[in-house]
Amino acid sequence: MIIEKACAGTENARDCVVCVEKGDGIVVKGKSANLFDEHIAAIVQERLEELDVKARVEIEENGALDYVIIARLEAALAKATGSDIEDKKTRRGKTGRDRARRTRLYLPGNNPRYLNSIPVYESDAIILDLEDSVALDYKLDARYLVKNALKYLDFGKSEIWVRINKEMAREDIKQIAYGMPHGLCIPKVESREDIEVVERIMAEAGADFHLMPIIETAKGVANAKEIAMASDKIVAIAFGAEDYTRDTGAKKTWEALLYPRFSILLAAKSAGIQALDTVYTNVDDNEGLREETKRIVELGFDGKGAIHPGQIEIIHECFKPTPEEIEEARKIINAIEEARKKGLGVATLNGKMIDLPVEKKARRILKMAEM
Repeated sequence: MIIEKACAGTENARDCVVCVEKGDGIVVKGKSANLFDEHIAAIVQERLEELDVKARVEIEENGALDYVIIARLEAALAKATGSDIEDKKTRRGKTGRDRARRTRLYLPGNNPRYLNSIPVYESDAIILDLEDSVALDYKLDARYLVKNALKYLDFGKSEIWVRINKEMAREDIKQIAYGMPHGLCIPKVESREDIEVVERIMAEAGADFHLMPIIETAKGVANAKEIAMASDKIVAIAFGAEDYTRDTGAKKTWEALLYPRFSILLAAKSAGIQALDTVYTNVDDNEGLREETKRIVELGFDGKGAIHPGQIEIIHECFKPTPEEIEEARKIINAIEEARKKGLGVATLNGKMIDLPVEKKARRILKMAEM
């Protein structure tokens, strides 16, 4: 039941503003209203009937795709009725725990213009952000937009994650569970308890996602090992340098960030999961990005965050193995396969025994080379 008039959305390009109130009828306004008003009215009416809601709806559209219009309608109805809008869950296959996550591109969860182009970016992982990039007054709007983007957009080969708000975890997870992302990024994780809270909420929502804690405070760094081993749903832990420097007062230099990087890296590796580095915020400094990425690759990190699509190719180049590394990895795998064919329990190369860590590293190099 409609309690009060409410609106959702923005006037930005590829978006729309949808307002609902008591009454009946659908009004479509905007530059292209004459061309698409019948189609827009039809999809809005269909969704209202599915929800068994009667309302007067006014849409000011600015090139919005269907999923955006429906998302804004649902957000406006949630505000107008004071209750969550339920939906059917989409189906999405799970991704491997150790799949490549060289890049993870953060995209603001309340901006359709960025979301519509996701397949073009070719990032290993896409993070639909409900946290830092969304103002408080638009959190609910973003929640419904991300849910509908998850349900209807083509993400290409990218793994799809959502960064939730730690303080609004229940509200975020309950809604985005309908869209079934591959995983959840949990910001400002400081203890095992933070992970356990999210797991309980996931269970309530009937959802099973990969988890990626983001460590970005002094307390989080101090408890990195505890966090990394908190759940078998965790496939990676990420470093958030921006909030870490604000929390500790540290300068954002390589030397100042080396200890937290090492702490997170060692915690991840000891737990058998991936370690992912922070973003490089200067989008105009490609050489700085390249230099920092090469350094974190040398440390043993498995990936780095990106805040602009132009950073993706540079990061991927830095993770590409050298011809010498590829050749050595092939020799190692060939030796292992030959030993197994002969029924030998141990493989050797150049007189040295090949143990499991060496094999895993060789397979990782070949996987990166194929990509």
